[in-house]
Amino acid sequence: MAVTSTTGLGAVQQLADSLVGRFDANNDGQLSREEFSGLLGELMGSMREVRIHQGEGDSGTVKFEGFDFGRPQDPQKSAKDAFAKIAREIGSMPLTKAEAETWFNTHVKSAFEALGHKVNWVEGDKFSFTNWQGTYTVDFVRGADGPDPALWWGADAA
Repeated sequence: MAVTSTTGLGAVQQLADSLVGRFDANNDGQLSREEFSGLLGELMGSMREVRIHQGEGDSGTVKFEGFDFGRPQDPQKSAKDAFAKIAREIGSMPLTKAEAETWFNTHVKSAFEALGHKVNWVEGDKFSFTNWQGTYTVDFVRGADGPDPALWWGADAA
């Protein structure tokens, strides 16, 4: 299936041209099946994020702070992007420090390490990792055990 960019007027056509430009990885003016799948995947992820933020997700409210989901998360770019991508796919979040440690070890650790980020330790809502960027300690749940926790990336160089 090919989706082709054409020149035209109107907001819908401008949006279509913008999307083709953004997801057309080989710049041939068309979206291949794989490129179109990427577009749909991001769109569905954004829609799911809105539902989750509104408390309509399967696992309750998942709140993210300090992540730019307006751009694709590139797990090869940084550990923060890797964490954001993995956490969005999980669709749930811990509310306490005790839950955070279990949540990270169960859902995040193996996927994070598969992307080249060595997890040194996990304790409560903090973990340490080493990769090509260095060694860091990250507080990944802001306000754990409090009234309004959120997933975030509070990193400090180790």
